[in-house]
Amino acid sequence: MDTDSTPAHPPTSGNSHWATVCGIVVTVLTALVVLGGVALGKFEDSLTQHGHLKDLSGSVAEPLRPGASAHYDDGLTITVSLPHREPDNSYSFTVTYDNGTDKELRPGGTSPDTSFGMSGSAPVVVRGGKPLDPDIPGYGVTVLDRAGSASALMPALGEDQKRTVPVRVQPDKEGGFVTVEVTPQSAGYREPAYWQLNLG
Repeated sequence: MDTDSTPAHPPTSGNSHWATVCGIVVTVLTALVVLGGVALGKFEDSLTQHGHLKDLSGSVAEPLRPGASAHYDDGLTITVSLPHREPDNSYSFTVTYDNGTDKELRPGGTSPDTSFGMSGSAPVVVRGGKPLDPDIPGYGVTVLDRAGSASALMPALGEDQKRTVPVRVQPDKEGGFVTVEVTPQSAGYREPAYWQLNLG
């Protein structure tokens, strides 16, 4: 009788099955690490993008010149135009908001009475002197048609919308410096931006 000691089907090695399982586990773990990294990056962005200026330009120590723009890291851009001398020797300029954020903003806050001022912490403050000078209410400049500027600030500013707010001032003397401080109101923190104008 002829017998063959070799089995017809050799037993399957457990090593190839184990390698497949390890490959799947490594793939799943890699995917989880990548997803976790993306989520952490978005979380860090959400912490840093709460209305900070993109660089020092526009800070109280480094005010912007008229015509320049303050850029916020969440997409908001604010520009204060060059001042234009009027026939009555007053000066006019504009503050323009360009809402590149993904949220509606309220540039003037909640009340026209507190939206535009000559001192303090209003959303727009126009005062005499340079940004680092002491804040002395009514010193160096008089704001004309404050109510008109305040009413232009009040409506909500939707995503991808622009708004230009007119401002008119009367300096006490020619060649005086004027500071424009803008703190756009929003649900989160918003860093103020400063412009230094020379009316002369």
